[in-house]
Amino acid sequence: MSIKILCTGDMQLDKSFGTLGKSATFFRNQLFETWKRIMKDAKEYDVVLVAGDLFDREGTPLGVIEKAADVLAACPTKTVVLAGNHDSLKSGIPSVLRTALEQRGANHVIVPLERKPLSFPEMGITVYPVPLASKGDISNLHDWIPPRNGDEGIRLALLHGAIEELPKGRIPSNLAEAKDLDLVVCGDQHGPTKGDENDSNLFSIEMSKHRRLVYAMAPEALDINQGFVGSYTRVVMDSSGIVEEMKRIQIGELRFLNTTVKVEPNVDPKAAIEEAMSSVLDRPAEKTCIRLRLEGEVSSDVKVALEQELARLKTIWPLLEILNTISIIQDEKQTVRGDDDPLLSVLRVKAEEQRLAPDVLKRAIAIYQLNKGRWI
Repeated sequence: MSIKILCTGDMQLDKSFGTLGKSATFFRNQLFETWKRIMKDAKEYDVVLVAGDLFDREGTPLGVIEKAADVLAACPTKTVVLAGNHDSLKSGIPSVLRTALEQRGANHVIVPLERKPLSFPEMGITVYPVPLASKGDISNLHDWIPPRNGDEGIRLALLHGAIEELPKGRIPSNLAEAKDLDLVVCGDQHGPTKGDENDSNLFSIEMSKHRRLVYAMAPEALDINQGFVGSYTRVVMDSSGIVEEMKRIQIGELRFLNTTVKVEPNVDPKAAIEEAMSSVLDRPAEKTCIRLRLEGEVSSDVKVALEQELARLKTIWPLLEILNTISIIQDEKQTVRGDDDPLLSVLRVKAEEQRLAPDVLKRAIAIYQLNKGRWI
């Protein structure tokens, strides 16, 4: 007989997304829709482990906690919701959530307020939850876990924090071996920054299976530096505690792209930008936040084409931020006199009268060429 476990965490419901302006409400609402999707999927599992930070902050409104309780109560699967650093015991949120669940008769959902084993004999498992006392909890997170006595069945630890190979990490990466646990499920680390879990020991499935320690992964990317697709983790174990299956189930709808575009002289910048944005070009614009850093040297003509392309993109992608360090190269073959355009000739004369620097004149010409269709 196998047991199916849904591992999730770091949902951070009601996150402000303060840098997104009017779009923040949409992103915030998407978090809740994703939470509902997770608990809908959870009906196909034997147990759900929420590894902390279901909520974003200590001041989470009561209404948000109650809505989350409604979703938990509607799913019949046995569920354990851990207190993380964003919704620690000190915040009062776990107590409020527990009371809200009791009011809804959701006895199948457990919100641990202390560190003691949770036994589920009908499934043959014991969960060792480690709720965080406060945001900066510096207590030992694992010494309390007792040795195996033979009747706990599958032993699972549920924690929130960084492993020791990370800065300020306090969870041993060999915790499963040290405490004779069959699996350690962690929250706190959201996902691989560049999006490829195979490039990260934290999120590599093979590494997770090897050390029997898995980061649940955040169901949604939450800021501009998180380039992954939000997921939860599916784990299937046999009755002896051996992992038969472990894989990510992608469900995230929000996308963040933070990348650098290298622009070269006399090269159409559109192709470089399209390549940089290739991973999100087919995504809904209202669910995608993009930051492009433009670097390089170009001719004034290419600079004009670049600015036209960026203007076009901003009409498509409302959450596009441009960090532009492009400079114009000096091109001896390029003239700024504009003798075939009377207005450019006037501009040249005025520039000479005011002794404008060459780069200022080039910029003035570029602006004129860019807006000529609107002005004339």
